[in-house]
Amino acid sequence: MLEYANLKALAVVVSEGGFDRAAKVLHITQSAVSQRIRQLEEKVGQSLLIRSNPVVATPTGKRLLRHYSQVQLLESELRAEMDADDPNHPTTVRIAVNADSLATWFLPALAGMFSRHAWLLELIVDDESYTHHLLKNGEAVGCVTTTEVPMAGCSSEFLGTMEYLCVATPEFAARYFGEPRDSLSLSDTRLFNGISQAQLAKAPAVVFSTKDKLHEKFLAQYFNMTPGQWWQHTIPSSESFLEAINLSLGYGLVGHLQAKPLIDQGILIELTPERRMRVPLFWQHWNIKAKQTTLVYRALAATAQHNLLQA
Repeated sequence: MLEYANLKALAVVVSEGGFDRAAKVLHITQSAVSQRIRQLEEKVGQSLLIRSNPVVATPTGKRLLRHYSQVQLLESELRAEMDADDPNHPTTVRIAVNADSLATWFLPALAGMFSRHAWLLELIVDDESYTHHLLKNGEAVGCVTTTEVPMAGCSSEFLGTMEYLCVATPEFAARYFGEPRDSLSLSDTRLFNGISQAQLAKAPAVVFSTKDKLHEKFLAQYFNMTPGQWWQHTIPSSESFLEAINLSLGYGLVGHLQAKPLIDQGILIELTPERRMRVPLFWQHWNIKAKQTTLVYRALAATAQHNLLQA
């Protein structure tokens, strides 16, 4: 039988990145934290931590963290049922989500439910192709991900598809992709002739992060270009990413929920109306009978039905 005080020590050491900070959070000495970790390692017969800076969990350590997080969630649910969601002991629900979802439809889906139940929401933001790793490692109880196949011990539910449009300001497009036809206004999305590799090689792109491969896939699929054949700004913030495009720093791929209102206002134009990228999103969560994950999925699915593409 595992000692949950020791499991808690393991979780805090990993979340805080070290023994000293974990000791302060747990209100015990650093040597006491080390002793708890040592007892746990002796119990399972394996090393659970890589003593780096910051400290990280080994594969076995990650499995124990996942188990501990699941138990914590179930205990929170039991406490909520017994105490009728006692605000003095709020449940914390950790979810991994991609930045584009967070910037558009995600929070409105959950805000009302978390307020009604007095739950606490802890979000971990990462690229949608990486969020499932956070679920696998036990850092989150659910995630919005592009991975359809459920991981071991998890379920996967389709939420909808985010469609990405290649956009730029009319001024940027005129500068890098040719002069507009006299008979068309700057807000007309048919304004420019076909875009070439040579033009894309000179026009700076705006990319969300080094993990985000969407732009790379777009240029490979439609223009047969490989990394190193174009210039790019890297701006890992959804708000600043879009602001950079609006300020004519570059062109980029923007989700339809953010792009279409700006296109309708004439602030942006779509450079390649017939060349878009579709990214299906799924909700993956642990297969445990916790009402939190069930209610979260219902809320996300209801909002996604009206915001994401379902076909």
